[in-house]
Amino acid sequence: MISRIGATSIGVWIIKHLVSPIQHWTYRVTGGSRLLMGGTQDKILLITTKGRRSGQDRTTPVFYLRDNDRLIICNVNPGFERTNPWVLNLRAHPLVRVQIGRDVREYHAREVTGAEMEQYWPQLLKLWPAYQSHFEKSGQRAVFVLESVKQPEHPGSIMNSRQG
Repeated sequence: MISRIGATSIGVWIIKHLVSPIQHWTYRVTGGSRLLMGGTQDKILLITTKGRRSGQDRTTPVFYLRDNDRLIICNVNPGFERTNPWVLNLRAHPLVRVQIGRDVREYHAREVTGAEMEQYWPQLLKLWPAYQSHFEKSGQRAVFVLESVKQPEHPGSIMNSRQG
């Protein structure tokens, strides 16, 4: 039901302007144990990107898939909006902080290749079927692989920035 609503322009607006900010706050407060969209607790993460213009941290709840130790995230333009800011930020600054539950780690993002798109797209549609109708309208999708950064924390790292 919610994914059908999410495929409409009013649904996209509601998710973007109401659900997402509440989801972000709820996720932070509960460590991801209580979310607004039932049954998705194990499929939503918080991604913190560095603003491409402002340099400020921006945190957004995003659906994800797990592929061994890699995470797969997606944004599909619904055809009536500009590209989502977190996608533009991620392209400009691929080093990100990801929170899954209470676990927070640093990742490096890259856009998927053609073969990876074929592998991940059907799984992403199972996760959020509204992606398909958005893609049919716009032809625009951004799918990223997040790979864990296995290096010690350093001053100025996105990991050291405030998490609230």
